Formats: sequence, structure tokens, C-alpha cells
Amino acid sequence: MPFFLLLLSGTGSALASILLRVAGQVVAVQSDVLILGFAGRPLLLRLAAIGAYGAGFGFYALALKRVELSVAYPLMVAVTILEILLFGFVSGEAISVRTIAGAALLLASVLLLFLPAAASPVRL
Repeated sequence: MPFFLLLLSGTGSALASILLRVAGQVVAVQSDVLILGFAGRPLLLRLAAIGAYGAGFGFYALALKRVELSVAYPLMVAVTILEILLFGFVSGEAISVRTIAGAALLLASVLLLFLPAAASPVRL
């Protein structure tokens, strides 16, 4: 269950980033309803991004009750990065070999965190 919460947390963060990206690309037209001087649709997308960040924060806080920080944070960030990379691929953004190699290294590093330790953990 805590790892599912970390997945949801990373997804909330990725969704917020995607919503902010889309809001920045929306071209406001003169017929848009203004809310506090902002075009309505981009403002609503930005507010939805704030909600997604908030939900992700809540899931992360719940997961930290059961998972060590040294494992939780890298996993949450890895989920976020991979989901944003997938969004970039699906939306037609250029993805370089270097980007794919970086994502592969990220996956490898997260897997190393989850492999059973051969020796007892080091306490600092």
C-alpha cells in the first residue's frame, strides 16, 4: 500500500507539471472570460495543477508513515520523471538518446535501492 501511495504522489506531481505546461501553451483570445485579469482556461489549468500538487503531497505524507525517506523520495521522483518522459513521447516532443539513457540510469538506481542488502545497513 505505501508504494501505491508513492505512485499516486509521483503521478500527482507529473500531472501538475503537465497541466502547467498546457496552461502555458494556451493562447488566450479576446472572447475569453477574465478572472482576476487572467484568461479563464489557463487559470483553471493552473488551479488544477495546484490541486494535483496538493493531492500528491497528501499521498506522499501518508506514504512516509510506512516507508523510509531514503527510499520514498527517489521512488516518487522516478515515477514523476518517467511519467513526464512518457507524456513528452506521446505528445510528440523530441526525445534524445541521452534522455532515454538518463531514464534508464534512473530506473537502475531506483532498482538498486530496492534490492535486498548483502550486508547489514550502515548507520551514520
